[in-house]
Order: sequence, then C-alpha cells, then structure tokens
Amino acid sequence: MHQFVMDLIFNTLGWIGALLFLFSYFLLITKKWLATSFAFHLCNIIGGIFLSMSTFYDASYPATFVNLVWALIAAYGMYNDQYKKNKLD
Repeated sequence: MHQFVMDLIFNTLGWIGALLFLFSYFLLITKKWLATSFAFHLCNIIGGIFLSMSTFYDASYPATFVNLVWALIAAYGMYNDQYKKNKLD
C-alpha cells in the first residue's frame, strides 16, 4: 500500500508539472500572458519543481536535471523582470 501511495503522489506531481508547462506555454502563444509576466514564471518554476520531484523519484536523473535547470531559469527570469519593474516604479 505504501508504494502505491508514493507512486500516486509523485505521478500526480509530474502530471501537474507537465500541465503547468503546457498551460503557461499555451497562454504565452495565444498572447494571454507575456513572457515577462509573474504568472508565466511562477507556472514554470512550480512545473519544473514538480516534474523534478517526479523524475527524481523515478530515477530519471537527466530529466530531473533539465527540469531543475528550467525552474532555475524561470526563477532568474522572474527575479530579473520584477527587479526591472521595481526599478521603473
């Protein structure tokens, strides 16, 4: 039972992460969000973290690395965009 619950948790995190990536990309392409929007960055950060957790649990370390770097790039983008925004205010 314990293994089933752990599998369910980490698979759910992976699915949520994947959906966040797709959702944010769709809203970017349809011009509902900008690449500099807080929500776009946040979805990519959370999506990257959730997918990293899921892939690490599955011992897919190259995918874990890519998703962690994705989340870090999104965090840098968020910081950079918020810094520029605050500097203009």
